[in-house]
Amino acid sequence: MSDEEPENTSGALVRILQSAYPEVGSVDPVEYISELGDSVQALVYSMLFWPKLVEIEGAVFVALWGDDAQYISRRLRVPVSSSKWAPLSWSKFVDSFNIFEIAQIFRQNRGPAELVEDANRELALVLVRSWSARLSASFPERRFSVRLVASDEMMESRIEVVQEYPPLVPPSGWSSERRIIIASEGDPNGG
Repeated sequence: MSDEEPENTSGALVRILQSAYPEVGSVDPVEYISELGDSVQALVYSMLFWPKLVEIEGAVFVALWGDDAQYISRRLRVPVSSSKWAPLSWSKFVDSFNIFEIAQIFRQNRGPAELVEDANRELALVLVRSWSARLSASFPERRFSVRLVASDEMMESRIEVVQEYPPLVPPSGWSSERRIIIASEGDPNGG
């Protein structure tokens, strides 16, 4: 790291910012905040770096899409439409909601594909740290794994959030085959 480069800053981050915003021309990423952003943008992005967390049926979900609690709650009561799908354990079901392909978080890209790919990776590394802190602060009695997983034949690079401790306990009525909670008689959610 050069004497000019701020501590805890990757060279890739500086290169990305300088490439995307040559008019700022700084080696200190903090300078880009006052030059390019505003408080409204900061509020919007605060939810990305310190995301809303939703707890449903004892499981924690990172909420990035809006109306996450309603969507997940509804999804827990509607069986999958395809009989071709294999049974899915409760923990794998929860994990499936806590996978975030970095390239799919935004609808816009700035710059050429190589720059965007590099920016996605740098952003993911920051999100892994901030989401880990968020989960630890909100659920200190639980332990989560938050990690960046490289692209493979199934998905693009992604962040995966998994509760490691205590183990997730399937809710009453969980059906791995139908991937829903089957309500019992007298259940106000549709028994």
